[in-house]
Amino acid sequence: MNSSPSDHTPTRMPPTRPGQPFATTARWIAAARARETRRTDCLFSDPYAELFAGEAGHAMLARSEQAAGGENRFLPVRTRHFDDALLADMQQRSQVVLLGAGYDTRAYRLPLPVHACVIELDRAELLAEKEAALNRHGAHPRCDRRTVSADLAGDWASALLASGYDRARPTTWIAEGVLFYLPTASVSALLRDARACSAAGSLFLADVFGTGLLATPAMQGYLQWLKQAGKPLPFCTDDPEGLFTENGWQNVRMAQPGAPEANYGRFAARAPATQQDETHRTYLVHAMAGHAG
Repeated sequence: MNSSPSDHTPTRMPPTRPGQPFATTARWIAAARARETRRTDCLFSDPYAELFAGEAGHAMLARSEQAAGGENRFLPVRTRHFDDALLADMQQRSQVVLLGAGYDTRAYRLPLPVHACVIELDRAELLAEKEAALNRHGAHPRCDRRTVSADLAGDWASALLASGYDRARPTTWIAEGVLFYLPTASVSALLRDARACSAAGSLFLADVFGTGLLATPAMQGYLQWLKQAGKPLPFCTDDPEGLFTENGWQNVRMAQPGAPEANYGRFAARAPATQQDETHRTYLVHAMAGHAG
């Protein structure tokens, strides 16, 4: 395990409310990416993010940062960190699956080789809206791009395999900002199913939050709504390495935001975390698929 000590959890969740549409979180993330793109020192450029953020997305970003008491530095760092990991070995892993893709535009904005295949998996309504906006903008992907309509809490793997996904081809899986919103049983099932579909050498990238996040003041309104709606708590764990190894993944390593490989000049150096800080950590997880047997 390779996790760097940190005494903070640089995470701000969107102020989700009852009755909000399926795209709530996706618009919030798009707003953060659009703002990052406007910076002169941007960590990445996403020229399509503003198409999806709109006033609603920027308003959600502003409310979440007001509730949390500061700018969300974590979101752009997370995206850049996963971009770097994705591009690091495209010759070996030229098939990419974006789980809960939302308004992710990696197939359009990253310098991917033409032989690469990016498969975006999300709900049909969101994918249809995304497709229409990109078409209106005249956007063209840099590689083979496919979309798969499926619910990550259901049998998404069958839909993926039916799309032409090649299970013999090493794959980079990205679950960016996804696991938190799934029930615990669905998280474990998703990791097992992804591993069952993965060739040796495949890589799974995800962000996971410690259980201390659920006790923060900024989370209480969301948790109260979940309770009233009879929905399970968001997924958090203080043992992400165990989570991945128990579900078939190997060589799990982690970086915490602020570590040298997940900083990019956005976080100040921190003192080593104490025992009391462990549940407030955020993990950027890299897990590998080994050879069977």
